[in-house]
Amino acid sequence: MVSYFKTLNTGDISNGSYAEKEWTPDRDIIIRKMMLNERHDYSLSNTQVYIAIAGKPYTMDYVPGSVIGQDPEYCWKPNLTVSKGSKIYVKITNNVGSTINVDIVFEYE
Repeated sequence: MVSYFKTLNTGDISNGSYAEKEWTPDRDIIIRKMMLNERHDYSLSNTQVYIAIAGKPYTMDYVPGSVIGQDPEYCWKPNLTVSKGSKIYVKITNNVGSTINVDIVFEYE
């Protein structure tokens, strides 16, 4: 099956602040991978990431951004079916010490 990519950008997140992003697919999908890419190449080890899909939290309470990963080979691979109209919610809190700008990338079918 063909893979597609969806990127949600947080914009700049100043130190101590957070950004929330949502995506509601317009068809049933299977999320194969989720990756985080910081545009200035800062480490995401000191960011807190909260993920909820279709109202179900997948982080209890959060995970460091580095755990999600940025490499397609070594990233979170939920292989999760998401129904059309279900909300995908991601919150990223910045404790890096500098402003960050994060791409939240989903690979899906």
